[in-house]
Amino acid sequence: MDSKHFRKVFGQFATGVTVIVGTDDQGERTALTATSFNTVSLDPPLVVFSVKKNGYAGVKFRECRVFVINVLAEDHRELSDLFGRPSDASVRQAALDSMMESGVARLAGALAALHCEPFMTQEVGDHALFVVRVTDAAFNEGRKPLLFFSSEYRKLLE
Repeated sequence: MDSKHFRKVFGQFATGVTVIVGTDDQGERTALTATSFNTVSLDPPLVVFSVKKNGYAGVKFRECRVFVINVLAEDHRELSDLFGRPSDASVRQAALDSMMESGVARLAGALAALHCEPFMTQEVGDHALFVVRVTDAAFNEGRKPLLFFSSEYRKLLE
């Protein structure tokens, strides 16, 4: 099956949008936008996300000892774009530093933030699956999520 067709097929599945921030032992942060995120287990609390295994984040995330998965609100579209597209590393780092809440990799205003540690990594096809154990989590009620459907951002209507 053609990969472009396969991508369009899965574009028919609406997802939330996350920015995942990984921090290595030296305190260096790497971040990317991901819509491929899901729960795996409640006991122990595990979630999974996938990234291109040979991409920048796929390589850097293997060195990370801490991850924070930030679930984006509808007003976070610019953040999603910043970490979802290739851009200057210094611009990304400056944005990351300015968005952090009290030095933690939690994005200000995120609908939810899951603090995680590595559990296992598995290469599958052209992606790496990162299964991470949730060690702490917080959420904010009353805001709407940023949604992605058919290669476009969408809004939740009530």
